[in-house]
Amino acid sequence: MASNDAKDIKSFSKCLFAGSIEQSLISPFPKMDEEEQENLKLVLDSIRQFMKDQVDPAAIDQKGEIPDEVIKGLAEIGLFGMSIPEEYGGYGFSSTAYNRVFEELAGADASLAVTLGGHQSIGLKALLLYGSEEQKKKYLPELASGESLAAFALTEPGAGSDAAGIQSMAIPDDDNEHYILNGSKIWTTNGGIADFFTVFAKTPIGENEEKKITAFIVTRDMEGFSSGKEEEKLGIHGSSTTEITFDNIKVPKENVIGTVGKGFKVAMEVLNSGRLGLAAGCVGGMKQLLAMSVDHAKNRKQFNAPIAKFEMIQEKISQMAVDTFAAESMIYLTTGLIDRGDVDYSIESAICKVYVSEALWRTVNETMQIAGGIGYSKEYPYERYLRDSRINLIFEGTNEVLRLFISLAGMQEHGEYLKKVGKALQNPLAQLGILTDYAISRLRRRVATEKLSNVHEALHNEADKFAEYAKQLHFAVERVLSKYRKEIIEQEFLLHRIADMAIDLYAMAAVVSRLDSMIKASDVNAVQRELTIGKTFCEEAWRRIRRNSRQIDNNIDSWRRQIATHSYEANGYDFDL
Repeated sequence: MASNDAKDIKSFSKCLFAGSIEQSLISPFPKMDEEEQENLKLVLDSIRQFMKDQVDPAAIDQKGEIPDEVIKGLAEIGLFGMSIPEEYGGYGFSSTAYNRVFEELAGADASLAVTLGGHQSIGLKALLLYGSEEQKKKYLPELASGESLAAFALTEPGAGSDAAGIQSMAIPDDDNEHYILNGSKIWTTNGGIADFFTVFAKTPIGENEEKKITAFIVTRDMEGFSSGKEEEKLGIHGSSTTEITFDNIKVPKENVIGTVGKGFKVAMEVLNSGRLGLAAGCVGGMKQLLAMSVDHAKNRKQFNAPIAKFEMIQEKISQMAVDTFAAESMIYLTTGLIDRGDVDYSIESAICKVYVSEALWRTVNETMQIAGGIGYSKEYPYERYLRDSRINLIFEGTNEVLRLFISLAGMQEHGEYLKKVGKALQNPLAQLGILTDYAISRLRRRVATEKLSNVHEALHNEADKFAEYAKQLHFAVERVLSKYRKEIIEQEFLLHRIADMAIDLYAMAAVVSRLDSMIKASDVNAVQRELTIGKTFCEEAWRRIRRNSRQIDNNIDSWRRQIATHSYEANGYDFDL
């Protein structure tokens, strides 16, 4: 994607916002080629055996570090170079294969997954996407072998989700051969153990010396580099998280990744990709938690019966299974889009991160509830899973910020179109073509609905509901853009609902596509269990979409603003009996 800057590449979700269903992007459901499937199976088998023999998650959590022999073992399996092309010493895995491995790792131990994700999903990703051939030849072989670990350094004390607000500066020196880098980064995953850092700093550009972000390669051995003490975190204790500081570091000009002043784009592209690794890891955790919950429910007896017999427990177990199926479908539909190489997947990766991180949090909460009192004991793994899971709603962009991104990025192109229509209305005779096109398209959308075509009859109801509520998303976008125009960015209650509509629609599309491909590859009778799970998800999803759609115009948002304002003024809760 980094090499393709064309503005006409399609995004399934962006098209949905504009009222179009681009079915060719999601059907048939993506599938790995047979050779890669065989290679992936060998790697997964090696991981499972290694985890069983060499990895003690409880000890990693307690000691707060991953043993050197575990890191070396993972390197021997080749896990530090999964996404790196073979010519540089890696496996050259597709996005689908890479994320499937990441899912397996996270299911075994979250700290291992975070360490490897910090290395590959984001740490060296900018080098892969935007690095020069010389940079790749110099750094990738050692990164692939695990001799060198990578880290991604973006967040600063005053710039978290607002990446554009970073203050680290890189100023060209007098010899014009180096940049002098000063500043610091916080919450750097692998900060205490990495040797290779992708660092983002502002640089002066042009005659006016406007400060714009540039991406740099910085290595630990550079004079002026230092990393701080390990952060004491709620969870993922085995992963290294530190502050890193730059004190007049001389960074060679050839260490610029991509183009000077274009680092913000580099960072966003890296995070688009990295969010999927995080989401895949969450699915690994969900599968493990479901297995733990089922085992406990079948063996724990109350009132002379296994608690698995009780419907309130069945409700929890079934919801875990439904959430996991939907999450898995979304992730591997999206990795398929990435592997195509000609699709904009930025919204889809954000959607996956938001939905799946929250689904994991629901799953671990219900797992704790099913476990009862033992779930709260450090003697059992439940509380560790709970602590490890919470960070995912914050990592790689908070879910609140990502919801704003989903809705605003989805609306952007349609907003530009409506702006042209608005201008045309000021001089209707001169702009008759634009107004006619708009009137025709609006009338067509009101009387007809784009549909998912050639879907198996067992999925007709789900496909029809998807089409119906895809239209509702488009109408909601038109209403809020027409009413608020550029001020829509401040209407976060509405943006939240629109984002949630888009999330559920994409999940429905992924589930329907997956089930349709499964049926056509075998027989409808062979996938009845999957159909039941998928239909359950879609039934719940379209009802959530309908509720959010209705609340675009009919809501109690003004009450919430008043309550929040009063709480701010009172510095908390000031009511008393």
